[in-house]
Amino acid sequence: MITESKNENSSSGAWMLSYSMAPRYFTVGVFILVFAGLWIGGLYSYPLFHSLAEMFSVVVAFGAFTIAWNSRRYLENQYFLFVGFSFLFVGFIDILHTLAYKGMNVFPGYDSDLPTQLWIAGRYFESLSLLVAPAFLDRKLKTRYLLAILCAAAAALLFAIFGGQFPACFVEGRGLTPFKIASEYIVSLLMIVSAWLIVRRRDKFDPDVVRLLVAAVIINVVSEMSFTLYTDPYGYSNMLGHYLKIIAYFLFYKAIIETAFTRPLNLLFRDLQRSEEQLRTTSLMDELTGLYNRRGFLAVAEQQLRIAERVRRKVRLLFADLDGMKSINDTYGHRIGDQALVEVAEILRTVFRRSDILARLGGDEFAVLGLDESDADAFVLVKRLQQEVARRNAQADRVYRISLSTGISEFNPDNPCSLDHLMSRADTLMYEDKRYRKGEAMAKIALH
Repeated sequence: MITESKNENSSSGAWMLSYSMAPRYFTVGVFILVFAGLWIGGLYSYPLFHSLAEMFSVVVAFGAFTIAWNSRRYLENQYFLFVGFSFLFVGFIDILHTLAYKGMNVFPGYDSDLPTQLWIAGRYFESLSLLVAPAFLDRKLKTRYLLAILCAAAAALLFAIFGGQFPACFVEGRGLTPFKIASEYIVSLLMIVSAWLIVRRRDKFDPDVVRLLVAAVIINVVSEMSFTLYTDPYGYSNMLGHYLKIIAYFLFYKAIIETAFTRPLNLLFRDLQRSEEQLRTTSLMDELTGLYNRRGFLAVAEQQLRIAERVRRKVRLLFADLDGMKSINDTYGHRIGDQALVEVAEILRTVFRRSDILARLGGDEFAVLGLDESDADAFVLVKRLQQEVARRNAQADRVYRISLSTGISEFNPDNPCSLDHLMSRADTLMYEDKRYRKGEAMAKIALH
């Protein structure tokens, strides 16, 4: 085993800390440059500043929809589906708001009231979506019906605005109307309630996602407050509100798009992890080793295979049998035999990942099921296992020696098989290995 000095560990830890902080400094640096660029652009042309600021949120909104649409078949958390689908229409309304803004001259015959109405419509759509989304954490969404309802709601808002039925939000020469100011406060209240609902149902989310979503909502609320203060669409409070909106939507990006895109397995396996935690409080654990027993292994492994087939990932199943268990019991007693079983469990925990499913299937037989996330072949995995066994056997004052026979089978999502078949194949290969080991042992005895 390779050991390192305390100084090496300290320097390594400091290097890792600085490395992990590097992306944060990079993000802050990019934000400073972007904000500086927007500020300079705003000095040259406020419509340019406004368009760039709004396009950022539109890109995030459309990105959230794209991720939701492509993951709709396997994403268990329906909150992200609802928000992603809703953001498609929020982004579309924001595009119209951008095109209608003062100085863009896309919609002739309209004054600054039109973009302000579209702004309020988008914020109502966004805040109500965030408010309703938690209701679908425990319900299955029918995506076609959801899209139809969202489309109808967006169309009704747009018909009301362009048909002159939507309340006035901005009057030239006077500024914001009481309806617009009241709406900003109502939208803020709806967002605060939506954040409270997220915190209340935080067990359904990754902890990082909860923090990011709540932070995004809070900054959104502050942004809405700044939009209650301006009298000129080109004013400083309007500019501040758009800066805050950029930050809020960056946090939405981190929570929804980045989480769903770069860490999809975290979302997919939350239900699996939750079921594992529940199993630990039942009779599905082996009392001696702390691993799953056969019943617990079968329950979790079946779910793992379903997820692997859904996300097109290979899975490896390793069977391991403690050789000479009867001899250890007969020679040293059952207490030492139990100690050997516990040691095998410790070996498996050392060699394999925390995310892998470890089990004692009964007697001296163990199993490990895990996603195949590396290019290492079965030989490399077995070699790692046997190296740990050899390291322990080399320790001084050992009463017994550990020897493991192994067999590995693979689940391929392109040619899926049942868990029974996977276990049968691994069991057959393990006993072939056991016969080979016995043959080697007999040959060594004959040579002597």
